[in-house]
Amino acid sequence: MRKVTDFIIKQRNIIIVLFIILSIISIVISTKVKINYDMTEYMPSDSETRLGLDIMNKEFEEENTSVLNIMFKNLTEDEKVEIQEKLSNIEGVSSVEYEKDNEKYNKDENTLYILNVDEAEDSKTAKDIYKYVNDNFKDYDFYTSGSISNRNMEILPAWIIALAVFICTVILIIMCESYIEPFLFLICIGIAVLLNSGTNIILGTVSNITSSISAILQLALSMDYSIMLINRYKQDYEK
Repeated sequence: MRKVTDFIIKQRNIIIVLFIILSIISIVISTKVKINYDMTEYMPSDSETRLGLDIMNKEFEEENTSVLNIMFKNLTEDEKVEIQEKLSNIEGVSSVEYEKDNEKYNKDENTLYILNVDEAEDSKTAKDIYKYVNDNFKDYDFYTSGSISNRNMEILPAWIIALAVFICTVILIIMCESYIEPFLFLICIGIAVLLNSGTNIILGTVSNITSSISAILQLALSMDYSIMLINRYKQDYEK
C-alpha cells in the first residue's frame, strides 16, 4: 500500500491531467448512453410477469399511439372551453376527449382532458406536446399522467440537485477547518459522478430512474468517505 501511495504522490500531476481528460471524455460519451423507460426489461426472463408480457406482445400487435391525461383544478366555465380549444389546436394532437356535462371529465373542482396522439410516447411529437403543455399552462394548477407523461416527466428536477449541492457546501464550510476543503470534496465527487455517467456506456442502457438520481445519491454517499479521508490525512500529517 505504501508503494501505491508513494506512486500517486510522485505522479500526482500526471494523474490529475489523466482524470481531467477522462472527465471530458465521460461528458461526451454520457450523452450517448441510451435511457431505458421500460422497467420490465430488468425483470428475470423466467418471471411470471415477464412471461405474461411476452405472450401479450406476441398475441396483440402494439399500437403506435399514446395518451396524455391533463387534470386541471378550479377552472371557470369559460376557461374549460378555452383550454379545450387550445389543446385541440396543439400540433400532433389527433383528438381531445372532454365533455362539459359528463362527470367522467368534471368532478368537484377537477377537470380532465384526454389528449390522443397518433405516435408513440417516445416520439418527438409526443415530447413536444408534453413540453408545450407544461410551458403554456404553467400558470394553472394541473397534473399530468398517461404514457406520454410517464415517458417524459422528470424523476428528479434539476433544482433539487442544485439545492442538495448548495446545502452540502454550506454544511461543509461550517464544519471544515479550511475553506478550500468543501470545494475540494465537491470537485472530486463531481469528477466521480462524470466518470460514473460516462462509463454507463458499457452497460448499453440505464433506467431513467438511475439516470435521474444517481448523481445525488453518489454525492450523499461519497461525502462521508471524503470527510473520513481528510480526517485520517490530518491524523497522519500530525505524526
